Amino acid sequence: MVRKQKPIPTKDLRAIRRRRKLTLRDVYEKSLRIAKKRGRKEFVIPPSRLHEFEIQGIVPSIFRIYSLAHIYKYSVQKVLSWYGVPRR
Repeated sequence: MVRKQKPIPTKDLRAIRRRRKLTLRDVYEKSLRIAKKRGRKEFVIPPSRLHEFEIQGIVPSIFRIYSLAHIYKYSVQKVLSWYGVPRR
């Protein structure tokens, strides 16, 4: 039996960002701070890429999932679950 995949949370990502009163640029700037603190540019989320996550359903890298979780104040596990990654 094959389970149906959960839909990618395109509109939900945008709604979460807007509820937190963040612009695409705000998320970018916060992700820059995370990247600097962690010493890896992979944590950076350019505004155009975040737009692709929100509109086109592009799946973020694990580094960007970490940034999204931190910026939106969710656990990494919670954000991973939005993309159908099971807890175990």
